[in-house]
Amino acid sequence: MDIGKVLREQDIMLGMPARGKRSALAKIAASLAKRAGASDGEVLAALLRRERLGSTGIGHGVAVPHARLDGIEAPAAMLVRLEKPVCFDAPDSDPVDLVLALLWPKADIARFLPALSRMSRLLRSADLRERLRSAQTAAEAFAWLRLHEPPSAARPAVGPRRAGGLRPLGVGLEARA
Repeated sequence: MDIGKVLREQDIMLGMPARGKRSALAKIAASLAKRAGASDGEVLAALLRRERLGSTGIGHGVAVPHARLDGIEAPAAMLVRLEKPVCFDAPDSDPVDLVLALLWPKADIARFLPALSRMSRLLRSADLRERLRSAQTAAEAFAWLRLHEPPSAARPAVGPRRAGGLRPLGVGLEARA
């Protein structure tokens, strides 16, 4: 699953204020609900149900809250960089400042777990986490996500390689391959 199919540049929010985990999830649920055509309460309830099963904090200041819902047509995602880190009960006990939330149609279970796994693996990259934490705009954060995403059969690697292992991004940024 290409992250660009579920996450758009306008789904990235940098510097979102939140008092805690529930506050962050409530704000994320409101945005995801609009995108998915669901109610805020329904999305928040689904995210909180999933959190009760175990924290979606995956470590290194990252959480990947997710839920499957009836009645939505397509998956939706949101990347949030919190203004201040909040406790998310992550396995490493680090507070979370990067949240990649995923909402998925219940009817499409076959693609859900591979997509969730791919998104979680993407955020294991220390380089990507640092770049997302220092991104100045949603466009910059989106470009870094796309650059770090492993190429799929449907999407070739970004740009030609140059000496030193650098690939151009086309927006004045460069990243190590």
